[in-house]
Amino acid sequence: MARKKKYPVEYLPNTEAWMTTFADLVSLMLTFFILLISMSTMDKTGLSDIETSFRKAVSVFNAGDKTELQIIPPFEMQKLVSPRELMLAMRQNSKAILKHSTLEHKVKGVIIKDRLYLRIPDSVLFDRGSAVLKPKHIQSLRKLAQMLAMTPGNIRIQGHTNINPDLSRSKFSDPWTLSLARAASVLHVLEDEGVNPGRLSLAGYGPSRPVSTEATPFGRSKNRRVEIVVYK
Repeated sequence: MARKKKYPVEYLPNTEAWMTTFADLVSLMLTFFILLISMSTMDKTGLSDIETSFRKAVSVFNAGDKTELQIIPPFEMQKLVSPRELMLAMRQNSKAILKHSTLEHKVKGVIIKDRLYLRIPDSVLFDRGSAVLKPKHIQSLRKLAQMLAMTPGNIRIQGHTNINPDLSRSKFSDPWTLSLARAASVLHVLEDEGVNPGRLSLAGYGPSRPVSTEATPFGRSKNRRVEIVVYK
């Protein structure tokens, strides 16, 4: 007569079961390294095509090459993206252009209603009561102008100042004419660097359009500025 089995059945632990999971892991790692090797041996043209397709599919921003930023011509992407995305890309391009220049961290890009405002404090570009650009910043402005020459849309240079010129030292009689003359100085740099004059316009607002309070020195310094406005 057969002996009855005892319940529950006791199974001895298998001390080699981990080998199955380990073998799967090794196989996956081997496959991963093979893929890395195969990609590293691809020709340069193939990688360039993949990068271009990926950049257009994912974003309008700079993909970058190692640690260097690449400038994407906005004319190539304006048919594929919205105006705001285009302005965001242009703002990023301006930061890349001015990196390691005398205007780095001094130009603030602000987007308001699909318009890009590149704001520069007048104390950075000009001496008090003067409309003559400081020579050390002219080369940086030229780089910015070269980028703007590639952009679509119109460009308006706006001067803002609340400084009353010293009539004994300045040829400007009021903040209005001073702000207009400062905007004109920046406009001439853009025109000299190839920006189509038909895209350019000029405005001197004097103290009429502040962006901060006039009650503090910091607020007044923010109001004294030159703006490069890019709009559709």
